[in-house]
Order: sequence, then C-alpha cells, then structure tokens
Amino acid sequence: MLRVRQVRLRRHPQTRLLLGRHSERGKRGGESLVKPLEGVRVIDLTRVVSGPVCTWFLASLGAEVIRVDPPGGDVTWRIPPWVGPEGEQSEVMGPDDIGISYLRKGRGKRSVVLDLGRPEGADAFRRLAANVDVLVDNFRPGVMASLGLDYETLAELNPQLIHASITGFGPDGPDADLASMDLIIQGRSGLMAKSGFPDGPPTKAGATVGDQFPAALCALGVVAALRQRDIDGKGQYIDVAMLDSLVTMIWDEPLDLYRERGMPDRIGNGDPRGILDTFESQDGWITLVITSDAQFKRLTEEMGRPDLWELGPDIPVRAANRAEICQEVARWMAQQTTEELVARLHKIRVPAGAVGSAYAAAEDPQIQHRQALVSLQHPHADEPSRWLAPAFPVKFSRANTDQTPAETLGTSTKDVLNEIAGLSEEEIDRLQTDGILG
Repeated sequence: MLRVRQVRLRRHPQTRLLLGRHSERGKRGGESLVKPLEGVRVIDLTRVVSGPVCTWFLASLGAEVIRVDPPGGDVTWRIPPWVGPEGEQSEVMGPDDIGISYLRKGRGKRSVVLDLGRPEGADAFRRLAANVDVLVDNFRPGVMASLGLDYETLAELNPQLIHASITGFGPDGPDADLASMDLIIQGRSGLMAKSGFPDGPPTKAGATVGDQFPAALCALGVVAALRQRDIDGKGQYIDVAMLDSLVTMIWDEPLDLYRERGMPDRIGNGDPRGILDTFESQDGWITLVITSDAQFKRLTEEMGRPDLWELGPDIPVRAANRAEICQEVARWMAQQTTEELVARLHKIRVPAGAVGSAYAAAEDPQIQHRQALVSLQHPHADEPSRWLAPAFPVKFSRANTDQTPAETLGTSTKDVLNEIAGLSEEEIDRLQTDGILG
C-alpha cells in the first residue's frame, strides 16, 4: 500500500510571478492576503464544461489544481482560435498555443499529460492520487472503474481522498448510462418547458446552465467535504448529477401548486401573479418588476393614470387585471427611449432595467467597476490578449483569489510526477519514451 502523507502546498513559481504582478489585489492595507483553499491539492480529471468550471472555482479559491489530460488534450484544446506567445492565430495549432476555452478554464491550474488507458499511465496516476486531497472527474459512470481508478480503489491508497464526480443522471438508476449534455439535461429536467412563450416551442436557457450550475454545486460539495474531513479525518465520495441540479433549480418554486391551478408551463417573461415583464421602448427593451403596492402606486402616478391604480390596488387584484394593466404600461413605454424610461423609474424607486445584448457586459460601467470580466493572458506573453473571461465572482474582504494564466499542455507533467507522485527521473523518462506522457 502506498504511504499517504499530509498535503502541504509548495507554491508553484508561476504563482509567485502572478502574485507579484497583481500585488495590489493580493494585498490589502499592507496585509498579505491568503487564499481560502491554500494547502489543498486537487486532481482535475475533467473535460469540456462542467468539470473544468468546478475545478476553476477551486483554483480561484487557492487550491493547487493539477489538470490531467490525455495526449493531445481534450477537445477544448483543439478548437480555434488559439492564443500563443505571439498572439492569436487560427490556421495550425502550434506546440505553445492554447485554445480560448482552455485559456479561460485552465487559469490557476497546472497541466499534466498522462495516458490513463495504458497500465503504466494508470499506475502513475494512482501514485499521484495517493498524495492529493481531492479528485474531480466528469466521465460517464463506469469509466473510472474500467481504468482501475474508482473511489473504492483510490481510497485504499488514500483514505482521506475526496472524490467528486459530475455525471448527467447519476452513477446508478435506470438512465445512468444515457448520454448527457447541457441541452439534453435542460430538456429532461423541465427547464426548457418552463422557458419561452406559451405559443412557442420549449426554449433552452442561453447559457449552459445544465453544466455550470452542477459545477458550482460540486465545488460547494468539495468545500463541505474538506470541512467534514477537518472534523473526522476521513475522505468520501461526492455524487453530483446534472439532472438533479436543474430539477433543484426549477422546483425551488411550487410547480405542483402551479399545475393544480392550471398555470401553463411557459409564461414568457411575465408572471401571472403580478406586474413583472419585459416591455418594448422606442429603441429597445426594458424589464419591470413591481413587488409592492407602493411601487405600483408610484408607477401609476408617474404615468398619470390613477385609473390603473383602481385596477390594481393590491396583489390579488393586480394579478386578476394583469393583462389590461400590462397593455397600458406597454403603450406608455413604447413612446419613450430606454434611457429615459430607466431614469424615470429609478427616480421613483421602481425596479427596472434595460435589456442589454449578450455582449453588453464588456461595456457595462457597473460590470467594469466590479472587474467581473478580465483579460486572458498566455503564460509566455508579455501582454494580455484581447479576449475576456469571467473573474471569480465571489469577492472576499480579506482573501486572495488571483490566478495564474493557464499553462501550455503538459507544462508541469514531469515536475508533478516527480514532486508529488514520487516517480524517479528514470521512471519518468521511461514513460516519456513509451508515449505515456504524450
């Protein structure tokens, strides 16, 4: 049996470089800020969206995340355009080029290449897993077991290991083996049936919520399991199903009650319970949400329509007369610009906002103030690229969530296998010769 040791993070040289470059964010009031998960070591055995987003969250919180790819990387490595030390190109991928998708999701991670389909590669992985805190995968059920890398096997080597798996439908049950992608899960969960207008088809959410919401829940599960391990010293297996996650999202509302009352699946942007909808202005669209009698009173006064107040002095009456009220609100809004409407409604303290394009966030003053989007940078480039990516969206008063740029494919392979898995230089050279390391 391999010996398990307590993990202590040895900060990677690239991390020190980045922290020096962003020292103002890494310090506050002269105090050096720690990373919440500093000292936690994670193997990222994931691909495409849900798993890489989960481990990016963990890397953002300071975990040392070791991304393990097969030779050549997963599909996200091979989708142009690619960014290299000299900039962007889309013709032929060079050895130091990184696809934009991985440039985003690989931030804060070390890159290792290892062929797990070969016995020598799987054995090297087991030696690595014996010396980490967390393993995250998003393979189909049964794949890890077929490689000899299932939780039961790895837990014998490392009883403190926390192994988190994201699957479409869970590891068991009648549909466990079905293919699962974001669109499939959005449809199966009922989310698509809830999205769109009553006279239109089921509509998916524009963002890949079927991937990204489970990713956030999985990261939460990992943090909770780490805390539990602090208490009892034991690892465990974490099972996150994409289907469960989206069902949790839409059944947060009382759908059973809605069904009893005959509410249709799709209600568009409105809500039968009140004045909540999108309205067209002279030059765009605006959202309006009335949550109280006082707000509706102020709206009718601003419109110069006391008769509308008589139609909706309280929530039940407003709901009953919703169609007529919204028709008059729509007529009033159609005569004004979006900017004018937003200013008038904000002045009377009525919740409203412009509907921006999907690309508007980059120019939004509030989003810029919050630094919610940041420029991606190739690890060997002197300047950031023109491509943007989300910053970690949770802000701490005294924690550092800076990240290193994504590494080029396989950058840390030999260092990780030597320093963490304990392989000798001769063993690593043999794996390299045999093509196990790509």
